[in-house]
Amino acid sequence: MSFALDIGKFSIKLAVLEQVNDTVKIINLEKINIVEDLDTYDIDKLSKSQMSASIQDLSSSLNIKSKKVKNLISSLSGSVVDTRQVSILDMPDNELLQALELEAKKHVPLDGTEAIIDYHHIGKDPHELDKINLLLTTTTKDKIKDHAEILKNSGFKPGIFDTDPIALCNLLKYSYDLPETGANVILDVGHSSTTLVVFGNNTTYFSREIEIAGNHISQSLVRNNKIRYSEAEQEKHKKGINVFDSDTDNNEQTISVEKRTILNDLVDEIRKTLRFYMKSNSQAFFNQFYLSGGCSKMPGFDSFVADSLNVKVEFLNPMNKIDYEKSLDNPSEYSIAIGLALRGLL
Repeated sequence: MSFALDIGKFSIKLAVLEQVNDTVKIINLEKINIVEDLDTYDIDKLSKSQMSASIQDLSSSLNIKSKKVKNLISSLSGSVVDTRQVSILDMPDNELLQALELEAKKHVPLDGTEAIIDYHHIGKDPHELDKINLLLTTTTKDKIKDHAEILKNSGFKPGIFDTDPIALCNLLKYSYDLPETGANVILDVGHSSTTLVVFGNNTTYFSREIEIAGNHISQSLVRNNKIRYSEAEQEKHKKGINVFDSDTDNNEQTISVEKRTILNDLVDEIRKTLRFYMKSNSQAFFNQFYLSGGCSKMPGFDSFVADSLNVKVEFLNPMNKIDYEKSLDNPSEYSIAIGLALRGLL
């Protein structure tokens, strides 16, 4: 069995997968909000102890004995980690590590701390035969230490550290028969940020964290309409993008903000990012856009993205080739957790 934790800044999700012959089954899939009383939620004041306590509560509710879990897979998310494709001269492993350390320092502000790097071979560079393509992941020793501390204090032994974008790529590659040419785009709209990933069988990998997501919508509603955070969360998921439209119903005051400003800002950032990608990869084209994450299911959001970017959009279905007995309203919010757990099986 493979155990994985997706540790976010609003909720924590746990996935337990098992492989029987050629079939992957979900044994456990559950989530827990880090803060029970949403009206006290403050993303800037979340503590490591709160996260550890939530992981403990989640594992206890599923009767999972944390001490018995080996090789737990969890993700380093957001701005704490950088993952990018690099092309580098083929060389022995000891020389390669030194070269990659120099490459990593170009992309991650280390603030005087030691860099921690990992890499994954993609294959030979088709354009320069003396080079190889790698996925280079970089973070800092302090970030690894903080993440490990959360896990240790929850009773789990830190195992494999992965990243959100790589987990999403693993899920997409396992769950769908991707075309040999062209790139696929995943938009994972979480609570604190949106992860954009460009991935294909024979195209350059690219990912970016966009600091616009569900929390920004809720906070805007709280500020502009003088309502509680819990009300903003309810209205956001009930009305979707229409929560940004002003109207009145039965003389009741309804929630309204400047029309869709935040969503327009998000789409603008997505558009800029894709233009940057195309500028660097002029021969690339996009096959399909997949939506994922807890906030992607806001009513009307998929149509808004499709119309704004003039693309075809569908929801990433993590159960496309994975067996699960239960039915979920929004299975794509578990995409990262399931993608992480797949690493332990495949």
